[in-house]
Amino acid sequence: MKKTDICANLIPYEQIPLFDGIKEEELNQLLYCMKGYNHSFSKGEIIILEQEKVQYIGIVLSGIVNMIKEDIWGKQTLLTYMNKGELFGENFAVQKSSNSAVTFIASTKVEVLFLPASNIIHVCPKNCSFHARLTQNMFNLLGQKSVSLINKIEICSKPTIREKILAYLSLIAQNQRSRYITVPTNRSQMAEYLGVNRSAMTRELSKMQQEGIIDFDKNTFTIKK
Repeated sequence: MKKTDICANLIPYEQIPLFDGIKEEELNQLLYCMKGYNHSFSKGEIIILEQEKVQYIGIVLSGIVNMIKEDIWGKQTLLTYMNKGELFGENFAVQKSSNSAVTFIASTKVEVLFLPASNIIHVCPKNCSFHARLTQNMFNLLGQKSVSLINKIEICSKPTIREKILAYLSLIAQNQRSRYITVPTNRSQMAEYLGVNRSAMTRELSKMQQEGIIDFDKNTFTIKK
């Protein structure tokens, strides 16, 4: 992987939860201290392969990253996805055995900032105040990721396709604080995330639209009831 020098003024740091509470003038010093780098990935490109050793924590600067699990028969399941500002790979990077149990793939064109995990979780020899804040933010985000996976379990535990769809759309609507929402997945990815057949899901979406429960155009949904 070709490493690219960080250009701090191109990083939307104010939109990245990991940098919450860190002043603008401290950002350049932090990035230099962390010894991180950024890298672009094309749609469909593998970022981290299953069983690969993970030493860096990824931060999505733009695009969407999918977390994929493949079984012994080669069937892939979309476990979750990371949007702009979210972390990935952190659960594996902080473990003693840091091999990834999943594959991370660029769902769209993606820009990622990579920071060495060891430089985040260990005490900074310079005793930087913002370093301590960075570590605190990371553990907060680890907790949020656990909640996200719990939401995924709740959605997929619904007994019918319609209930899975409604639970999924409801979660997004709550996150976006609107009944007019944009779903960050295409139909195939949405079916994989819900653990249902794509054709059956498409038929159910059409029925729900005809019944006036929802309306949609591509990835834009309106929840009517």
